[in-house]
Amino acid sequence: MTKISRIFFSLLIILLCHNAVYASKKIFADVMAKGVDKEKVFLVDKGMKKSFLVEIRDDLPVLIKEFDDVIVGEGNGDKLREGDKKTPTGVYYVIGFIPQSKLDKIYGTGAFPLNYPNFVDKLYGKTGHGIWIHGRDPLEKKQVSKGCVVLKNEDINYLKSINFINTPVVIAEKLHFTDELNYNTEKSFWLNFLNEFYESWKNNDINRLSKLIHVRFKDSNHKSYSEYIQRKKMLMEKYPQKTITFENIKIFKENESEVVFDFDQYYSAPNITTYGTKRLYLIKEANDFKIIAEEYIPKAIPERFKHMTKLETTKEAKPTDNTSKDEKPTTPVVKTDNEPIKQVKNQASAPKENNINIEKTINDFVEEWRLSWESKDINKYIDFYSTNFRSGSLDYEGWKNDKGGKFERIKNISVEVSNIKIKHLKNGDFEVTFVQKYKTETMNNKGVKTLTIRIENGKPKIVGESWRPLR
Repeated sequence: MTKISRIFFSLLIILLCHNAVYASKKIFADVMAKGVDKEKVFLVDKGMKKSFLVEIRDDLPVLIKEFDDVIVGEGNGDKLREGDKKTPTGVYYVIGFIPQSKLDKIYGTGAFPLNYPNFVDKLYGKTGHGIWIHGRDPLEKKQVSKGCVVLKNEDINYLKSINFINTPVVIAEKLHFTDELNYNTEKSFWLNFLNEFYESWKNNDINRLSKLIHVRFKDSNHKSYSEYIQRKKMLMEKYPQKTITFENIKIFKENESEVVFDFDQYYSAPNITTYGTKRLYLIKEANDFKIIAEEYIPKAIPERFKHMTKLETTKEAKPTDNTSKDEKPTTPVVKTDNEPIKQVKNQASAPKENNINIEKTINDFVEEWRLSWESKDINKYIDFYSTNFRSGSLDYEGWKNDKGGKFERIKNISVEVSNIKIKHLKNGDFEVTFVQKYKTETMNNKGVKTLTIRIENGKPKIVGESWRPLR
């Protein structure tokens, strides 16, 4: 046997052994679930340059499609700062879609922006934006990106066909596969951890709960560890009787030291009812896992919980600090935290004498917004937008990532605004339309821009935006 033949034979044996191990350990260890069926998860293995689309069926991740020839960032390791050309590792979510018609040809047939930096990335001080899953220019020979995950155009087209928006995306240096026994053992461990969180909260055991929280903890309202524990303790004392339900539980592992719980939560106490998605971010410290961050995204209360809500609101409750004895109990509201808030009357109708001031305020607002756009300062620009913003398939984070990526690629932006018209809507918002001329080194268009502006905490914020061309 020649030397070349021996080398070929050895490589063949290694490849066969690798495939045998892959086949025997066929369960994706990075995705676990309870009470979940027919939800998709996208996984990226930076080391293997492969991606996988799995669907959770009866609480097990089942491979739907494998994507090869995946391109990732030029830099090695996790993304830490803007411009380091690294693909981030972690758990992210697809927040929108940008069609081919709005992109340079290097992005192929479309792009799915991710919510990088996510909630915990910001806590760690990571910077950068514009991390997408996108297609490619068939003539481009470069096999690295500036941080995005690049797929073949036919793979992007496939993802477009399956309603890919809002899909969780796990990006890891190396994905893990396991057998059924080890998978179920680890899944039980994590469900027990979540149950400990649930039981300590449900049973008003603040000491038990505090042991699960990291000292560097932050929540969606930027509460620190001590503020969060104090608030929880106060609510436990004020509302000892409550109903808490966790459902649709998903567990994502990016590596052996970082884990994310993603589940829907129903919470109801006298005069307080909330429903939304909660995400708990865990990190390993020494030999223990602690919750480093908690994110809460409110959602409409499902019909199956409505009868429970009615039962809770009929219970007698003592007046709280923000309710006088003569006031009627407030009706349940959905909000951004699990805490009672004061209901206020709709303040949409502004006094007539303030119309001139409002018109001037909005005109000044539009001019400052225009200047921020021309400056390409993404932080200054995005400050004009409400976190409740939505335009087409893009929400606030998707819009920020989309614009941030464009600001990096475009050298100069010129925006002209004329013929501004302001309409006061019945819900209190303002519809602002104007003729907009937009010019860059590669684009020159003219159209009608419509901004929906809402007054939030005394300041105008954009909650909607659309554009149509003028011919």
